Amino acid sequence: MEMKDIIAKVNHYSALAKKRTLTDEETIERQKYRTLYLEQFKSQVKGHLDQVKVVDQNGNEVKLNKKITKLS
Repeated sequence: MEMKDIIAKVNHYSALAKKRTLTDEETIERQKYRTLYLEQFKSQVKGHLDQVKVVDQNGNEVKLNKKITKLS
């Protein structure tokens, strides 16, 4: 599922929650989409960070000791 579709679902359930109390099923669905959003967001950020290169003032790439394995 694409991020824009996930965001639309999260926003849908948030708007419903402002109007009325969500049913148990709706609450579960909302949590599912929130979790999916966070997982994809973290994955995208990790992907971007993995592409970042650190260079010194001479333009030489600096090797880092660690790779990011998990975003909290």
